[in-house]
Amino acid sequence: MSWNTILGQERQKEVLRRAIRLGRLPNAYLFLGPEGVGKEATALEVAKVLNCDSPDALPNAEACGVCESCQKFAELMHPNLELVFPVEGILLENISESSSKREKQEEAFEKLKQLYEEKRRNPYFTMQMDKAMGVLTKQVELLIDKSVFKPSGGKKRVFIISQAERMNQESANKLLKLLEEPPPYVLFILISSRPEQLLPTIVSRCQPIRFSSLSAEQIAEGLKQYSPQSEANIAFAARFARGNFFYAQKLLHDSTLKERRDKALNLLRFALSPHKQLELMREIESLAKQSRDEQSQTLTSMLLFFQDVVRTRETHSHAPILNEDVSDAVKRFAQNFPMADLEQASREIEQARYALSRNANPTLTLMALVIRLKSLILNEVSTHH
Repeated sequence: MSWNTILGQERQKEVLRRAIRLGRLPNAYLFLGPEGVGKEATALEVAKVLNCDSPDALPNAEACGVCESCQKFAELMHPNLELVFPVEGILLENISESSSKREKQEEAFEKLKQLYEEKRRNPYFTMQMDKAMGVLTKQVELLIDKSVFKPSGGKKRVFIISQAERMNQESANKLLKLLEEPPPYVLFILISSRPEQLLPTIVSRCQPIRFSSLSAEQIAEGLKQYSPQSEANIAFAARFARGNFFYAQKLLHDSTLKERRDKALNLLRFALSPHKQLELMREIESLAKQSRDEQSQTLTSMLLFFQDVVRTRETHSHAPILNEDVSDAVKRFAQNFPMADLEQASREIEQARYALSRNANPTLTLMALVIRLKSLILNEVSTHH
C-alpha cells in the first residue's frame, strides 16, 4: 500500500501529507465520508509514514515500504498500531480452558483471524463481526491502558477506531476523557460514515477530513489493477457499487448479482399487486433468511433500479441505464407510476439497509419497508402527513 494505490482523494491526501511534512498533526482526526472510499486505507498509510525507519519518510511524507517497520504495517502487526472495530464481547472475556464458552471464544478468534487476513490483502475491506454489539467499553479501556506506554522506536502510536459511531454512551465517554488529555505521542484517527451519531463533544475534539465518493471511472481504473475481467463486467461493477470501491471488488466476483436484482424486482411487483400478498410474504421470508450482505445487495439493486427509472423519466437524459437487460421493465415502471416519489423511496431503502446492518429484525424491517414503498410508489395521500 502507498499513497498512489489509494484511489482519488487527492486533496485529502495532500492535506495529510502537508501536516506530516510540517510536523503539525492534531491530536485526533475524524475521517468522514461514505463507506468503501479509502478512509481506513488512508489512516493506515498515515500511521505507516509516521513510523517508517527511512530518514526521508517525514520530510517527504512517504513511507519507504521496505524497512522493518513498513513490513510490520503490511502485516498489521506493528506495536505502535492499534486497530479498533466492533468485535464480539466473548473475545474480551477471560474464559478458563474447561468453560463451556471456550469453544465459542475459539470460533470468534478464528473469525477475527480471517478478518485480519482479508484486511492485509485489501485495505478497503471494513472489518466487523456479525455478532458484534458495537465498539465495546472494554476495547476503549484497553486503549486507555495502552496509551500510557510510549511508542517503540521513539515514533508515534496511532489508534485507529473504525466505525466510531458504533461506540455506546459509556465507551464514547471514556474515549472523550482520553481525547481531552491526549498523550503527545499518540495520534487518534476516528473513522465514520455516520458522524451525526457520534457524541458532538468527541467530534469537536477531532480535526475533520471529509472523504468523497469515488466516481465510476475511478473505481473502474482501480478494478483494472486488481482483476483481469472484461470491460463490460468492470463497468457494471463500477456503476453498481455506487462509489464504494470495496463493494465493487466483491461485485466483480459475484455471479449472483442479477439473481438479487430479480429478487428485488419480484418484491416490488408483488408489493404493487393486490392479489400477490401471499407471494410477497414468501419473498420477504426468503430474503429475511439470507445473510445481511445478501439483504443489503438486494436492497441496493432496488435503489439502482429506481435510479434507472429516474433517468428514463428525464427524457433529455442520455445517461446509460445500469439494468440494460431489463430496460423494458424500467420503461414500464416509469410509465405506470409517473407520480412515484422515488427520492423518498430511496431514502427509505437506505434506512432499511442501515437498520439491517445494525441487526434489526429482518422480517419486520422488510415488511415495514414494503408498506412504505407501496405507499410512495402509488403516491397515496397518507405519505405526506
